[in-house]
Amino acid sequence: MGIIRHRDSVEIREQALRSAVQKHDTGCPQCAEGYVRLARQHGATAGDFERAGVGRRGFLKMAAAALAAGVAVDLLLPARRARAAQAQVTTGITGYFGVDSCTTPEDGAIAGMPLQFYIGELGATNFGLACFNTATAQYVGLNFAHGYWGLSGPGMMGSAGVTDLATYGKMQAQQAIAAWNVNHSVAGKTIFADIEYGFGGWGDNATPEQQATLLDAFMVTLAQEGFVPGVYISDSAKVAWFPPTYIAAVPFVYWVAGGPYAGTMCGPCTNGCDTLGPVQGYWQQAVSQAVFAGQSAIIWQYWLSGFGCSGDFNYSPQTGQSNFTPGPLPLRQ
Repeated sequence: MGIIRHRDSVEIREQALRSAVQKHDTGCPQCAEGYVRLARQHGATAGDFERAGVGRRGFLKMAAAALAAGVAVDLLLPARRARAAQAQVTTGITGYFGVDSCTTPEDGAIAGMPLQFYIGELGATNFGLACFNTATAQYVGLNFAHGYWGLSGPGMMGSAGVTDLATYGKMQAQQAIAAWNVNHSVAGKTIFADIEYGFGGWGDNATPEQQATLLDAFMVTLAQEGFVPGVYISDSAKVAWFPPTYIAAVPFVYWVAGGPYAGTMCGPCTNGCDTLGPVQGYWQQAVSQAVFAGQSAIIWQYWLSGFGCSGDFNYSPQTGQSNFTPGPLPLRQ
């Protein structure tokens, strides 16, 4: 646990084949389809699928259908990507656009939107949603695919049989690292703590200082194991659950969840409407000045699936290749 290994195409292919069969056998063909396409991306042949699925006619039929559908998707999405890149150059828009959670590549690249990085759910200590889309990770490229962990707050320590805040934070970081190691669709080494009420334990009679101690332990453990820690948090949560003078123990990537400007631009799935310009404008004018725990904003989730468009959309001035990098504090006017 916590050891970063280089994963080549042969290893990824073999693991994807095993996972595809396992998911099919446990009654989740949709899950299996993603692993089938991942195996194919890393060189799996028809013979490999026959070997993996020997004696399983249902699996082989599903794999053939998934590969046939994948050909159509593979032909469609690169064309969308090329058009989006050209549109970005033509309009002079800088920065990079990505999606998170369950967002599919079809939804993420809709209406000419650039799709350049992805942040999916590695898991959660409690109440996870299994929101990692393998196809989206493949589309952006594994080095541009990162993960988040649904972090539980101090109020959930009792259910885990833990009484020490630092131990609980470290334990959750180790779980996140273990999930990263077995997920062969993610190679980006930024792991975000997703801090939301729904993951349990936040604000449940815990002090802001206690909650900061837990988060610090989570991020320090990630950093010690060679990952770049990050935090996804809303304005209301950071004010309610953390001390106003809190400075994190290690640098981290601050991912702004929503905020007053989110959803005010044209919807990314709306044809003939400019989403990119307003997003970049709001970032430069205001969102980039946001600060949490001594770190300035690096990523902004500017569109939530609840607004429409069937996806969660993000912007960053960084590519996200291999990792995002914590930024300096913004200059104040």
